[in-house]
Amino acid sequence: MKKVAFLAPSYPVLSETFIRTEVDSVSAYGHEVCVMTFTKHNNCEKFNYDIHVIGAKSYFSLLTTLSPIGMIKALRFITMQHSMPKLSLFRYSLQLALQMRKEGVNHAHAHFAQHTCAHAIAAAKMINITCSFVAHGHDIYETPYDVNLKVNSSDFVVAVCKDMEADLKKINHKKIKLLHCGVKTNEFKPPVLTPENNNDLAPIRLVFLGRLVEQKGIRYLIQSLHELHQNYLVTLDIIGDGDQLLNLQQQVDTLGLSQFVRFLGAKSPHWVSNNLPTFDCLVAPFCISQSGCVDTGPLVLKEAMAVGIPVITTDLMGCKEIVAPGTGLIVKQKNTQALSQAISEFINYPKEKRQEMGQLARLNVENNFDASQQAKSLSNWIENCTN
Repeated sequence: MKKVAFLAPSYPVLSETFIRTEVDSVSAYGHEVCVMTFTKHNNCEKFNYDIHVIGAKSYFSLLTTLSPIGMIKALRFITMQHSMPKLSLFRYSLQLALQMRKEGVNHAHAHFAQHTCAHAIAAAKMINITCSFVAHGHDIYETPYDVNLKVNSSDFVVAVCKDMEADLKKINHKKIKLLHCGVKTNEFKPPVLTPENNNDLAPIRLVFLGRLVEQKGIRYLIQSLHELHQNYLVTLDIIGDGDQLLNLQQQVDTLGLSQFVRFLGAKSPHWVSNNLPTFDCLVAPFCISQSGCVDTGPLVLKEAMAVGIPVITTDLMGCKEIVAPGTGLIVKQKNTQALSQAISEFINYPKEKRQEMGQLARLNVENNFDASQQAKSLSNWIENCTN
């Protein structure tokens, strides 16, 4: 099987657990893997694969192993770029190519259709190996840089939702693959129901999980609670950090919701998998930001459903593909009243119906979004690539 280098701008990143899940799952499927990144974040976690900083080491003794025809193809690709300094792109691509050659990499697989993707494509051509990339929301819809060129220069491109698949197929119909980001279902366990968490008088515990940025729509969620808290016993825990934190805290104070809403900050994936089952419902009111950024296949919805809790989200792109009938509620984006009504509807469901929704949610993830099954598909595409 081919050795795969996964490329990301920085690694590991708490808000990008989908990359680590994919790396782990492809490795478990049988591929030798490594990660190439421009910024390596040091933490206490241990990895079963090597993480290399692009450009940190130079292996110029391997220059003679580069493909002459591949170098011509790489230079042609680099000169057609409009969004990056060409000399810098060439220099780092060359170093990346030599690093991948040193590590015996046979396929380069990048996340995000931006600078890391450009380096992956150029470097792969230099050493005559296959390459692919995964497109996400902001790099396709908010800040698209030379997307057409990158799609046509790769062996295949992964779209993470059907709407994106349709958009990318307008560029090159043959190269686009659909693959939702997967979840390690074995690491997300539904809770065991006990008399304590079966209490009808306990408050409904809502949770939001994600970066505190505009496209997550958190301010609409907070506003919707203002209309609910006088009639229902409901709490909200906000897990995450971001540039809107202070504004959101101020909004909570202004609306008099401080005793109902808690800001818990960013948490590790381990904390998330252990604590998500304690909530009744995840609310993810995603929206399109003013700059055009949009979530295209939110992993958090799948993680919540994997632990057996229903979700309430909006009708954007990947969200409507993830939330199957009976597993949650879908409302229009940026509509506080609709969101408030959906939460109220969920609160008024009989306890048995909420539990049934959670069971269906878990089953939906097992059948459609299991990371091991996603790895099988990705592996087949990689193995079937030829230069």
